[in-house]
Amino acid sequence: MKRKMMLINPHNPGRCGEESITVIVQMPLNLAYIVALTPGDWEFDVIDENIDLAMNNNGEITFAPVDLVCITAVTYQSPRAYKIATACRKKGMPVIMGGIHASVMTEEAVNYADAIFVGEAEDVWPQVIRDFEAGKLKKVYNGGLPPLSLMKKVYPNRELMKRKYNYKFSSIVTTKGCPNYCDFCSVPTFQGRKFRERPYEDVLDEMAATDYKGLMLAEDNFYGHGKKSNERARNLFKGMVEKGIKKDWLGFTALNISQDKETLDYMAKSGCFGMLIGIESTNEAVLQKMNKRVNLKLGTDSYFDCIQKIHDAGLVVWGSVVFGADGDDKDSFKRMTDFILENNIDILTFGINCPFPKTQLYARLDSEKRIFRKNYPEDWQYYDTAHVVHRFVDMTLENFIDGMQYVYDHIYAGDNLRTRFRNSIKTTNNPRNSMFAFRVGSDWKQVFEQVLQNLKELYDSGDYYVDCYKSKAITVEKPILETATT
Repeated sequence: MKRKMMLINPHNPGRCGEESITVIVQMPLNLAYIVALTPGDWEFDVIDENIDLAMNNNGEITFAPVDLVCITAVTYQSPRAYKIATACRKKGMPVIMGGIHASVMTEEAVNYADAIFVGEAEDVWPQVIRDFEAGKLKKVYNGGLPPLSLMKKVYPNRELMKRKYNYKFSSIVTTKGCPNYCDFCSVPTFQGRKFRERPYEDVLDEMAATDYKGLMLAEDNFYGHGKKSNERARNLFKGMVEKGIKKDWLGFTALNISQDKETLDYMAKSGCFGMLIGIESTNEAVLQKMNKRVNLKLGTDSYFDCIQKIHDAGLVVWGSVVFGADGDDKDSFKRMTDFILENNIDILTFGINCPFPKTQLYARLDSEKRIFRKNYPEDWQYYDTAHVVHRFVDMTLENFIDGMQYVYDHIYAGDNLRTRFRNSIKTTNNPRNSMFAFRVGSDWKQVFEQVLQNLKELYDSGDYYVDCYKSKAITVEKPILETATT
């Protein structure tokens, strides 16, 4: 008789975040790898709580008992993951938990699961299953950071996820890790500072093997660091063109790719929509504080030229910025808005400065006693870049709320999205890619509106002014919020 495994991607009911961008809704790739790596005779099911609930509002599990439950979670998902795990264990179902939060906060996660999986699964997951079947499950397993050449041995089981939810997009891994050490980023903590590259031939084989038309390169920088890495990326996209592997795809990279016309041309020919680029800030003092070295090396005065070169290749620029970093003030929002409009950034997405656990940013803000969301694990739900969790030094909360409203009014409100769509067609000469940008922007408008609501709720609650570092929390006087201006 087959054993049964339930795989769960938790989601807080009512949340509207980047996972709500409908044009690129996709499966949790790590769960697809778990299915593929599991040895023996198992039957699998999956619940993506972006679509279905694993636990109802009464705290009751919605699915029939299974032999093993596997839950993945990033930080903001962890409170929900812990509640689901607790409910499963009460029903006698053992739980294994993995993902970035369990990997960096193992000492916390062990309290909510029968076993914690730290790191990456390729080497160690089969042993986890053998131990479970033998009744010898350990409390913690560490998969480490294996070479990406191992990934050619097994492809993620995308079909299980597709049958259940008919996702239009899937992710594919081409690199992991990052040698940079931006203070807000959890990638070096979770994936290491060594930049690990998957042989491009292996990636091409996997691309050819999947019938998914839509693909997202899952890493933070597919172009890489240095000439050898750049050449590997170029060979990947050249190989897609030469082998006729035409996909609708996008990925994450840095502005320095703009200097490589040959690679940009191959990307365009292989079906790329464009790329998400971490612009973060136009203020070099802020970039210095963040340790965003790749942008500093190029210089903020080169941004316009870099963006224009990407547009010239027919590709859209999905610009990601950070609001609320140290060095930002009440005038930063207008400066960033002007930059977005003057440079014809096709898609604007953003994150509120967020001190993820075990990052440099968390250590610094905690030492400065500026974090006011510290009721863990419940408060991890706010660590999603859509909530403010620390006090600002160069502006008030009221300045921040007014500033975010200003950005929304000038980038997203009214006819601004359509105006930017028309500008995108002019700058890229590519209606297909411009329409993709417009669809993403339309969904992100709803995300932005949720963020504005989050800010209003924070102001009304008074939590921003609570000093949680005192043995007894005290509240400072809250200023009166002035009407947001445009």
